[in-house]
Amino acid sequence: MMRRLLPLVLALAACSRGPEPLRVGSKPFTESEILSELVAQLAEADGARVERRPYLGGSVCFESLKSGDLDAYAEYTGTGLVNILAEPASNDPAKVYARVKERFAELWGLTWREPLGFENTYALVVRRERAAKESWERVSDLRAQKKTLVCGFDLEFADRPDGWKGLRAAYALDACGSVKQMSPGLLYDALARGQVDLISGYSTDGRIATLGLKVLADDRRFFPPYEAAVLLGPRALAKAPGLDARLKTLAGRVSADDMRAMNAQVDSGGKRVRDAAGEFLRRAGLLP
Repeated sequence: MMRRLLPLVLALAACSRGPEPLRVGSKPFTESEILSELVAQLAEADGARVERRPYLGGSVCFESLKSGDLDAYAEYTGTGLVNILAEPASNDPAKVYARVKERFAELWGLTWREPLGFENTYALVVRRERAAKESWERVSDLRAQKKTLVCGFDLEFADRPDGWKGLRAAYALDACGSVKQMSPGLLYDALARGQVDLISGYSTDGRIATLGLKVLADDRRFFPPYEAAVLLGPRALAKAPGLDARLKTLAGRVSADDMRAMNAQVDSGGKRVRDAAGEFLRRAGLLP
């Protein structure tokens, strides 16, 4: 009798556990966790079970997606091209996206969804009031400056060919009268306090919003594109059937300003990641 009942007991136990959860991961920084939370909440809106796995290493996220331990995380197209595929950088966003989408599907059966609407790449950052006074909107506007600015760069940016050296040649810039090298964490405060006039930064850093700073548009597309997009494993949509349609509505909806604001809310404002992401989705009309 017990032998006949055992399969039924096991089946009932499996049913009680419910459907297998969608495992959503994030890299070990605030922006990645916010993006993973957007995915998680969209999946949950259609009844999917979600297991959040935050603050994993970047390579851990990718390897876990390949192995099936993760089903989704947010990646950057430039990272996919240069760091994962080990292919040369390109400054054409559409070509970079098309290339990573094609090769990730061929090699590993992974799916890049449409870009979310912003890039997180190197950027030249200035004080907002100085930019208004000098009419600085684009990197090209700095060509009028001849050795008049005190520039602050992190060591990597100062020495890389795809950093200041290459940028200076591409734009024919001679704006820096002197260059101070410091750790990335000190650059934003140094700029806000007026110790430097121009810094290298990251385009969606929350401190840009909180400290009253401004990103100059890379009008010659010197920096490689690092468009954010959701990367899905082969079982993701089976676990969350409504997610595909939800991600289509999210595509192109997250601007760099939106991302900077959410980063700032969490890093400087003390807001929970779950709340910052949920408020954005409701504001954008993507959740009730």
